Amino acid sequence: MPSQEVKPYRIVIEWTNSEDFLFSCDYKGFREKSETPDPQAPVCHRFPHVTKAMGNVLKKLRREHITFPLFLLSLAFEHRGLLNEIDDLLRAIHTHLENQNGSGSYRCHISGNSSKTVSNN
Repeated sequence: MPSQEVKPYRIVIEWTNSEDFLFSCDYKGFREKSETPDPQAPVCHRFPHVTKAMGNVLKKLRREHITFPLFLLSLAFEHRGLLNEIDDLLRAIHTHLENQNGSGSYRCHISGNSSKTVSNN
């Protein structure tokens, strides 16, 4: 199924007790009947800049209201590798979607720790 026929409809970010977080993207194929996405083992990405930035987002969310456009710009300047890592994550999601035949879920564990196993899916 071409990737334009598979569309994401929900993105969820869940912080763990550490500074890592779980990212999931549920998607639906338009040619098929409604299905429950199949649970799959999460992929693991090592994105230290994204992990640090998301930790800052969590801290800021707990303290005050965020104006996202300005806050995201400041994150981009503070974390030089952030935009490249976001691009890598988006590329991984698109690669996953291109290989799918219907509805499902892309789940990944985002870590800044180099000791975690990284899977390029």
